[in-house]
Amino acid sequence: MMRWLFTLLFATLLGACASGPPADTQPTTERESLDRSARLAFSQGQYAQAATLYTAALDQALAEDRADAIVDARFNLALSYTYIGRYQDALDQLTQAEAERGRRGLGGDSELDLLRAIVLYREGNLDMASSALDPLLDAAALSPSATGRAHFLAGLIAADRGVAADVRRHLQALEAIDPPGDAADRTELAGRFAAIDGDLTQALALLDRAVAMRGLQRDYRGMVRSLAAAGDLAERDGQTRLAADYLLRAGRSAAQREAPQARIWLQRALDLGQQSGDRALALEARSILDTLPRDH
Repeated sequence: MMRWLFTLLFATLLGACASGPPADTQPTTERESLDRSARLAFSQGQYAQAATLYTAALDQALAEDRADAIVDARFNLALSYTYIGRYQDALDQLTQAEAERGRRGLGGDSELDLLRAIVLYREGNLDMASSALDPLLDAAALSPSATGRAHFLAGLIAADRGVAADVRRHLQALEAIDPPGDAADRTELAGRFAAIDGDLTQALALLDRAVAMRGLQRDYRGMVRSLAAAGDLAERDGQTRLAADYLLRAGRSAAQREAPQARIWLQRALDLGQQSGDRALALEARSILDTLPRDH
């Protein structure tokens, strides 16, 4: 199967150490050539181009009537759509991939299920993401690594809902996995738990540590998520200038990858910078906003 992106998915959506694509043999078909080009585009952050190429690869897989290639192409296309904020399109691809497996008698696929939960979370639909995730938390079909990422996502959902007990439960589950779940994941969840517990100083310190760890891993999407969480906490605590700094850092990093949230974070940084009298920060936020396409 050609889902090397599944490993990268967790690295960049949920915060694990990324691995590059495996060494490929020379492609022998048009579909394999398209798939190889799509993977290269994705690894270079060219997600819209990757989606175009995976669409072409899917067309070839459909022409060949190869079930495994069809499912993999839909999976990778769904992932590419997720990165450019086309969440419903991503969910539609996953639905069709699951239907393909059903028609071919291939059974369920925990990777598809986990990606669905992630897309729903990214879309902001916490209830549906949680429902999709619950059956996977103890699924024997998942590897320890994937189980850890499922618990991490569940912990993020619990943190967004403000349920400290559930955050702690999923954090403990990460620590109990052999080997333990990713250290940056555990640090981020510990920071989110501290925030709910009312220790904002500790929460910001842990999120700062998670930011540094993600940066060393080159997991910039996870880094940005921690920066944005820290900005939210600082703003709620009345630390306007600090919140503006966190959100500027989140927004300008996200803008480099054309992430859908970039404009939101940069606009908040601009507003908070103006409120706190940080003219330099406001100027930088405005200058980046002016470069973004209007639908960004």
